[in-house]
Amino acid sequence: MKVPANGVERFIGNPPPGVRAALIYGPDTGKVLEFAKRFARTAVEDLDDPFNVCELDGDAAAGDPARLSDEMHARSLMGGRRLVRLRNARDNSAEVVANALDGDTGDTLLIVEGGDLKPAGGLRKLFEAKREDLAALACYADSDRDLSTMVRETLATSSVRIDADAERFLVEHLGGDRMASRMEVEKLALLAGPGSTLDLDMVVEAIGDSAALDIDALISAAADGRPDAILTGLDRAFRQGEASVRIIRGAITYFQRLHLACSRVGDGRNAADAVKSLRPPPFFRTADAMTRQVSRWNTRGLASALARLGEAEIHCKTTGYPDEAECGQALIDVARMAVMAGRRAGAAQRR
Repeated sequence: MKVPANGVERFIGNPPPGVRAALIYGPDTGKVLEFAKRFARTAVEDLDDPFNVCELDGDAAAGDPARLSDEMHARSLMGGRRLVRLRNARDNSAEVVANALDGDTGDTLLIVEGGDLKPAGGLRKLFEAKREDLAALACYADSDRDLSTMVRETLATSSVRIDADAERFLVEHLGGDRMASRMEVEKLALLAGPGSTLDLDMVVEAIGDSAALDIDALISAAADGRPDAILTGLDRAFRQGEASVRIIRGAITYFQRLHLACSRVGDGRNAADAVKSLRPPPFFRTADAMTRQVSRWNTRGLASALARLGEAEIHCKTTGYPDEAECGQALIDVARMAVMAGRRAGAAQRR
């Protein structure tokens, strides 16, 4: 059976008694691992128990089909349930899993952990079939609401609270991997200490030197028409190990949001209201900059900027191309477009 996205948390917290195997998969590997561990602990308390827990690699199991079947049909020598975890599973192990589940597997629970599997692949077909004993749980990127819940729950375990503005800033700057995000929040809890409340200044200071904030500043400088602020910021980002394509992708997303806001201005909204209408809404410290930029640009100019950034993305992904130089040149070109856009906007106001 396929567990709907809004039912995954409930399923993991209280799995149906008849489920003997679950596929947990998706592009967010950190969330896959977290959900797999939580679900595993409904069967065994100690995931490192050498007697009742067996871990197998997906490719290894596919190469030795009997091994998984033997583990599924084994009985616990120490009493209690047994757990078998098939890690890094791909569709090449679908037939092996189906054969291992054939027959009486007793009270053994099988958890299959996979990546971004295709709907037509063997594993998803097997676990999404209309069977009450098998379940498929998808782990996709967290929404802002999911991240907010994770932040509050993680901090609460350390008796730490967080202000609304600080929570919003933190959610906007966490990455797309659940495990990495949770580790970041746990570090903040240690920094604050039990009984404390994290405010905005504390959170900004704690993650203020992160590459994500540097990239945000770079992109905003380009949208403002400040090419002089780009080279030093790029040098710092590259020294921190940032990839050119990630910077360009961030710029494309930012300018797409500016384009949407400009379109809403064309429909009669003022710049501030158009920026506030974006979803997710921009962090309040960046909303003023976006409002200023929306007043500077028009949709035609933003379309040209997006075309230049799209060209840069292709070049940055081309083997042998000087991607760092192309990234810098693209941002400078966009900043120059912003300068021209500002001049046109000023001339229009004077008329």
